[in-house]
Amino acid sequence: MKTPITKQSIREHWNYSWWKYALLIILALVGWNLVYTVTAYRPPAEKKVDMYVLGVGDEEKLDSYMEQVRLTAMDDMEEMNSIFMAYDETYTTMQIMVYLAAGEGDLYMLNKEMFQSYSSEGAFLPLEEIPGLTDMLTEAGVKLDKGWRTNSDTGEKHLYGIPMASFPGLAEYLYTYEESYLSIAALNGNDENCVKFLNIFLQDMLKAPEAAEEAPAE
Repeated sequence: MKTPITKQSIREHWNYSWWKYALLIILALVGWNLVYTVTAYRPPAEKKVDMYVLGVGDEEKLDSYMEQVRLTAMDDMEEMNSIFMAYDETYTTMQIMVYLAAGEGDLYMLNKEMFQSYSSEGAFLPLEEIPGLTDMLTEAGVKLDKGWRTNSDTGEKHLYGIPMASFPGLAEYLYTYEESYLSIAALNGNDENCVKFLNIFLQDMLKAPEAAEEAPAE
């Protein structure tokens, strides 16, 4: 004989089995997210430029700048984004190491300590090989000596990063940048477009942010 369905039986069933429904909902959400992540379109490496920034700043504003560059000067790209990373003495070091080893991220703006560590391991491209770059920066008064590092494996010395202290335009996007170095990841898979964006970005950041309009005299 079947047990009749009553309000009391439903209440008791819910009291003992609510977790099963909660679990089903969670599994459904996780499954949907997994399907979306796996099937979502992702641009190939040669059609995107990602810049990883260690520090605190206005990610939305920097993304807007990069999108403007894409539309006006690099319209063959499908995506150009910035990814800000908060500094943590232990976690961030491992995180960046994994990113670089996996070829994730194209340009990296790191603090002095991390730049020196990763550049000595050959994680970045030699920037002095980019035609006209060092001449342009030297003429602009940018001091590059701190960006030269020795590769511990080869013993060769290269310009692995651009010291950003001389780029006042960065103040519009980063709260502090004076101790930062900008590099191109060796495993980016998109050398040509990374170099193109680097040139555009550096030239733009050499310009100081537009001064705020003066308040009218009373």
